[in-house]
Amino acid sequence: MRTILKGILIGVVLLVSAGRAFAYPPDNAAVLYYKAFLLMKEPNDTEEIMLRQLSTDDIKVNAQVRLCLESNREAIKEVVTAAQIKNCDWGHDFSQGASMPLCHLKKCRDTVYLLAADSKMLAEKGDYKTALERCITMHRMGIHLGDDILLQKVVGSAMEGRASKRIMEILPQASNDTATLEWLKGQLADIAKKYPSIGTAIQSDAVFLGNSLNREMVLDVALHGSEKKLSKDDQDKLNQVLNQHNNDAFYARLREYYKNVISIAHVAYDLPYPQAKQKLEDLYGEIKNAAKEKPEAIITQYLFPEQDFYGVLSTETNHKTRLNAVLAGIDIYLIKAKTGKLPDKLPEGLPRDLFSGKDFLYEKTDAGFTLTGQGKDLDKDIVHKYEFKVAK
Repeated sequence: MRTILKGILIGVVLLVSAGRAFAYPPDNAAVLYYKAFLLMKEPNDTEEIMLRQLSTDDIKVNAQVRLCLESNREAIKEVVTAAQIKNCDWGHDFSQGASMPLCHLKKCRDTVYLLAADSKMLAEKGDYKTALERCITMHRMGIHLGDDILLQKVVGSAMEGRASKRIMEILPQASNDTATLEWLKGQLADIAKKYPSIGTAIQSDAVFLGNSLNREMVLDVALHGSEKKLSKDDQDKLNQVLNQHNNDAFYARLREYYKNVISIAHVAYDLPYPQAKQKLEDLYGEIKNAAKEKPEAIITQYLFPEQDFYGVLSTETNHKTRLNAVLAGIDIYLIKAKTGKLPDKLPEGLPRDLFSGKDFLYEKTDAGFTLTGQGKDLDKDIVHKYEFKVAK
């Protein structure tokens, strides 16, 4: 893995550095990300488990994690610098289609675990501003993964969701610092404007995948492209269809059908959530009906399983809504910091719940306040509620 990354790094450096031999930092963030990956001391199994727990659970940083963080201080420094660079070109060769290696995604995940743990350690020391800066780095790294590949977009969106959760954990301790709150509000408002589009990612995937669909690629995507693995019966059915229609004419029809489905889905994903959900349900219903007669529709169901078809919409809407809730929460914290008390009602003009397109429902509590959506996450059959604590 290190050899592959080193080769990628050298190639990217040569690509972007011509004529700029002494410019630093480079104008391509990927150069510094790859550099950080080479500098990174990979955590052992125990450390990796601890880092994952720290990024999701309310536990404290222990001595072993502190050593892990200190041994990766240079790598973290490069990532923080990279996240501040506007452009990020990972150097993908899209002509390879679905076989294009994405070895950097595992490193990106590992880096986010390090950043989240470092953020927690800094907050425990009382350095809330730098702790929040680590969260902003996580957000911007997620944005840098972009929307030109669906898998990258999904990983990047998960990073941003994790960053928003960490910010909510830190905010109570920084809730009386108006300067930090104003800074954080500006950073997150900028991030919200740059949030990559899931619809664009879907369409981009269709272009580089759809143009080169063949038997090997179908099997690879169907068997390994989703977290939910195919059952033995489904694998047998998939192979049966491919064996019966293993000719160029079929794969030409498959490519055309698949790209047509994605072009419709692309529009749907960028609609408001309720309309998007309904349009996707209608579209998948059409695919199911077509699958009774068209083998290309059967294969499309395996290329884009139903749970993924809807799931990416709800997951994306969830992450973006959480970011909106954080932005709204910061405005409420600012009112308290300036007046000494929480507002009695929700201020006007705050970011909204994207599941409904309406304002959050605001309620003061003994611990602080809550913001609750007015629309249901139809994938999980719940309404999301965000709790914000206020330091005593």
